[in-house]
Amino acid sequence: VLDIAHRHFDFLKDSPARIEVILGDARLSLEREAPQAFDVLVLDAFSGDAIPTHLLTEEAFRVYQRHLQPESVLAIHISNRHLQLEPVVLRLAERFNFSCLQVNSRIDGRRAVLPAKWMLLTKNACFLDDRLVRQVARNMSGTQPAGFPLWTDQYSNLFQLLTVY
Repeated sequence: VLDIAHRHFDFLKDSPARIEVILGDARLSLEREAPQAFDVLVLDAFSGDAIPTHLLTEEAFRVYQRHLQPESVLAIHISNRHLQLEPVVLRLAERFNFSCLQVNSRIDGRRAVLPAKWMLLTKNACFLDDRLVRQVARNMSGTQPAGFPLWTDQYSNLFQLLTVY
């Protein structure tokens, strides 16, 4: 995996930022780390058939919040052919007092871009008010389906996501 990341993803070597690749389960690795004060934390693990539900629980979000600065953005890629993950993310955003935006990209064959759905969670009012962000994002705060349960390490229900919408 590390070899593929360095060989096939140019942004790793082209970035001026200090990049550290850590192999392993992201949540477990973050639990062991001291707070990192990230500006952005990206979760991109949900497009396949096997959903890592432990990354979308109250306990996981406590870990993420510990690693984020107060004005940070938590970006979650929720594109999935089988499941509608919005209710899970919206419930977690509500629980942790994040505002929630949704950004959908369109297919662009010229640039090899596939359609994608992202949820951006933040408490950063300047980010939310930014003109460019408002042009591409839809405010999802307050759109939580009534009665949708909070996922925890003891409770998650993928079947529910097949029937919510």
